[in-house]
Amino acid sequence: MFHAQALVLTNHPSQIAAHVAAELGLEFTTEWSAEAGTVELPDGVCDMHAWPEGLRLDAFAPTRAGLDRVADVVKRRLEHLTPNDQLNVDWYLRPSAS
Repeated sequence: MFHAQALVLTNHPSQIAAHVAAELGLEFTTEWSAEAGTVELPDGVCDMHAWPEGLRLDAFAPTRAGLDRVADVVKRRLEHLTPNDQLNVDWYLRPSAS
């Protein structure tokens, strides 16, 4: 399983994640509840967690190409939905658990 992680610095992580989950929920299965949620995409999953520092994103996929697609969809949607906040979404590969 491939894993990438990003910490998006923002003062409003819960609101941003709820908005992204609602928007992506028009195309994919999503869940958001107060401080955590998930987006299920065809190529993998993205977990979202609201932290005091910002929004933590964890993307998981069985292939590296799938991971890249999940990360790209989430990044583009975050940047598109928050053009005035200038959010920076930089994904970092994490060590594989398997």
